[in-house]
Amino acid sequence: MRRPWLSLRGAVLVAIVAGVVLPAGLVTVIGDFTARRSQQPVVDRTRDAVVALSTAALTEPAWTLSAPALQAAMQGILREPSVCGVEVLDLQPTIDSPDFKRDHCDPAKPAAVREAPVRHEGQIIARVRLRFNDGDLDRLLRERRLNTLWLVALQVLVGGFVIAALMSSRLLRPIDALKRQADSLTHRSPEPLPDWTADDELGQLGRHLTGVHTQVRNLIDELEHKNEALRQMALHDALTGLPNRTLLRELFAVTAAQARRDGGRLVLMFIDLDHFKAVNDSHGHVVGDALLQAVGLRLRQCLREADVVSRMAGDEFLVLMPDCDDSAAELAATRVVEQLRQPLQLPGVAEPVRIDSSIGIARFPVDAADFDALVHAADVAMYRSKQLGGGRMGFFRADMDTELRARHTLERELAEAIERGQLRLHYQPLVDPHSGRIVGTEALVRWAHPSRGLLTPDSFIAVAEGCGLVVPLGAWVLETACAQLASWHAAGRHGLQMAINVSALQLRDPDFPARVAAAVQRHGLPRHALELELTEVTLLADSDATQRVVAALRAAGVRLAVDDFGSGYSSLATLKMLQPDRLKIDRGFVRDLPRSDGDGALVQAMFGMARALDVEVVAEGVETAAQRAWLLGCGPHLQQGWLWARALPAESLVSLLPALPVAQAAREGVAPDPTSIP
Repeated sequence: MRRPWLSLRGAVLVAIVAGVVLPAGLVTVIGDFTARRSQQPVVDRTRDAVVALSTAALTEPAWTLSAPALQAAMQGILREPSVCGVEVLDLQPTIDSPDFKRDHCDPAKPAAVREAPVRHEGQIIARVRLRFNDGDLDRLLRERRLNTLWLVALQVLVGGFVIAALMSSRLLRPIDALKRQADSLTHRSPEPLPDWTADDELGQLGRHLTGVHTQVRNLIDELEHKNEALRQMALHDALTGLPNRTLLRELFAVTAAQARRDGGRLVLMFIDLDHFKAVNDSHGHVVGDALLQAVGLRLRQCLREADVVSRMAGDEFLVLMPDCDDSAAELAATRVVEQLRQPLQLPGVAEPVRIDSSIGIARFPVDAADFDALVHAADVAMYRSKQLGGGRMGFFRADMDTELRARHTLERELAEAIERGQLRLHYQPLVDPHSGRIVGTEALVRWAHPSRGLLTPDSFIAVAEGCGLVVPLGAWVLETACAQLASWHAAGRHGLQMAINVSALQLRDPDFPARVAAAVQRHGLPRHALELELTEVTLLADSDATQRVVAALRAAGVRLAVDDFGSGYSSLATLKMLQPDRLKIDRGFVRDLPRSDGDGALVQAMFGMARALDVEVVAEGVETAAQRAWLLGCGPHLQQGWLWARALPAESLVSLLPALPVAQAAREGVAPDPTSIP
């Protein structure tokens, strides 16, 4: 509660009153004391004079004993204001008359009595007694005090007016202006700031406050701008400006509540760009960022205004589509795939960039009832679209989640297998088909699964590549294969070579050539004893980066081979760039030999191309003596397949060295039982 006497005006008013009234009261008290002391002798002298005049006035009537004259003289004495009573006593001689006494004194007030003899020629003829009003001095002092009070009151009024006017102009108005200025800063009102022209203390304070006000307002504006920027950053993707997952979650809560209330449906679309990493690896992250921005723009352009496009992470986008049924969602997803497939001209790239997308669609509330579950369902459907080759869309089904969970389980178990040493290497020989001599082996990984038994690469390599485990798996294969080859060389089999498969993820690693060189040096392998098999798809990922890796690998002293040649994007330019030491013809071209004329023509063409490029040929998948015999007519080459030997553990392969016992059986047309091969 505000107390008025504590305000500045009240304090100044109290100060004025106290500063004027209290001194005036003190002056009055002191003045009364000093006036009484100074005026008392004057009063006494006045009274003595009155007594003297009274005796003089009574001398003649008292001598003549004239009663009327005495009465008249007494009446004249009473006319003196200070005299309230007169009495004539002891007349000589005594006359027979009424008492000569007049008393007008107030009994309630004190009176001063003075007596004096009345003389006539030195003889006392009577006495006179005078009563003086003793309050005269008090009356005089009261009159003086009253005059003083009037002067004090006038001084208070005049001083208060002057001081109030001065305070209003020099103190109160500036203080009110300071208050308004402070209030405008607090409430951020757009009032103009006061113009402080006075050069006194308050003027200086006002100018200082104006500077502070301006600085604080600028600081508040800057903070609000930064808060808005932070809010934008917290709820939007910094690269594309699209809503992020946090904002999409909030929008979903509102949209889902409306859908529940109205009995409507909404759709969540999960979009993933196919082979986006290849764009990043080929052209750099700047081009990749430009591609993501262009994709965000195209998504907004090809969808409805009510649809919310969000970037979740990396090359993944989410689209929330309210009031959307299955047919509308399918049309929208198809339109998105077609629009994103159109060529994009990006800065810094000469040729237009083409990108495909895989889309998964989940429906609320049919497939999931909350945001995270709906995103998961759409993600599962998207992953299924990607498994089917990408560039397509698909709706979520309950069985898809089971498949994805199985894949995640396999990923987890594979990671544990790498850590716990559950991987094994089996070795399949590379054979000279003329002599049956083993010139080398290819290391093939197996997984000794604790419950599913020995698994071949077809069961887990795709999963390893999808989740990135192929990198540590490949590192284990490299180390184990080099150690085994070194062991064979130490046992006297110096000419034996070892081939291992390399994935695209390993080839993109800039440290991969250094790790290969370190493994070769660590195990003391001679140059060209280790061979790396690369697929055509791997070589097409990034020609510039591939050339750098190939040069580093050749400098490390390893051989290079193109694996599964003819099954991918066969390109003479690729062969020219790589200049491989070996070209391995895919088993798909060998399977139907010698019955298929078409496959025969293609294989002969591959042999001719290899001879022209001075590249050694390896025929994969040779399973029959007829295939071996037909291939022998194409020219010098090596063979690999079940006709010669299946992939075997190292200890089993040792018994086949230096020459295969099955060579004679092969020449006689006998092949191993394929059902016995793991």
